[in-house]
Amino acid sequence: MSCFASHLAVIRSYDYLSRPMATRTDAPSPDSPRWQRRPTERRREILDAAALVFGERGFDSATLAQVAERAGVSAGTVQHYFGTKTSLFQEVVSDRFFSGAAEDEALLIHHRGSYAELLRALLERTWARLRRPGTADLMLAGMASAGNCPEAGRVVSREVSGRCPRVIQGVIEAGVQSGEFHPVNAEMMARVLGAAMKGLVVGHRRMAQYCEGAPEPDGAMNELLQLVERGLVKAERTDKERQAT
Repeated sequence: MSCFASHLAVIRSYDYLSRPMATRTDAPSPDSPRWQRRPTERRREILDAAALVFGERGFDSATLAQVAERAGVSAGTVQHYFGTKTSLFQEVVSDRFFSGAAEDEALLIHHRGSYAELLRALLERTWARLRRPGTADLMLAGMASAGNCPEAGRVVSREVSGRCPRVIQGVIEAGVQSGEFHPVNAEMMARVLGAAMKGLVVGHRRMAQYCEGAPEPDGAMNELLQLVERGLVKAERTDKERQAT
């Protein structure tokens, strides 16, 4: 058991890893009727359809009927699985950003390398979720709807800016305590990293078409990762790793 176990217990208390997520299943046969599909398949289809509808229309303009039509089910089926529109939106956001929670937990528990390696792995996993098609539009929709529908803004803020940074914060705190990282404000650093990644995704989606020569998001993310490692990891640790290789 790595020494991160104590931090994992704290992270779990914030409900990041314990909250049930939508289960992904193998793709159903395109020839099978919708009504014959398993509940997990219907749930997945509704979540994927809702992500597109919310991204295209915004939270306040989207309706459960539109989600149902895109998913090929009845509006009653959408209500059966998710209840209200706000509940559905929250589940979509959770699914988009935290669907790999079980894999994150395994990574945290079984990691045997440096904290720098663990931090990079978690940031790369977060980045992959943010880069899923439609995710930038979903974040933009939540932020744009915050004025007329404050609950949409609160959902995005709580899910994206609250739970995810706590995991990163725990890794940074563990790295500081082990002597691998420079002393830093771990909470602030985690929030800055989360904001930087979201900014890269949303900024590229919104502004790339107007900015000639805008950096490609994955390349910019790689530069960010290198900057974080150079700023956090103590020089003597880096020199030892170079000598070991």
